[in-house]
Amino acid sequence: MANRTQQRKADARAAVDARRLTPGKVGRLVLKTLAFALLVSLLITLLSALGVPALENRWLQFGLMLLVYAAAYPFLMSEFRPNRSAERSGR
Repeated sequence: MANRTQQRKADARAAVDARRLTPGKVGRLVLKTLAFALLVSLLITLLSALGVPALENRWLQFGLMLLVYAAAYPFLMSEFRPNRSAERSGR
């Protein structure tokens, strides 16, 4: 029982530490987000310039960018999740 309680407390501490904002984490988040937005907008611009008919509408471009961002959100926010490999090694 004591082992499970200690593990739960360690997990809670790891989660709090992972969510803590530091200048390095914020900087990496900004850089990853900007790089991602640049790549997606460049790809959409290139495809619309090549004549893909669906991407000539601005609203469809915006919707596609939003869907791709939603799919990439876990990768972009990975800095703020607790490290699962450290949790597994403790068990």
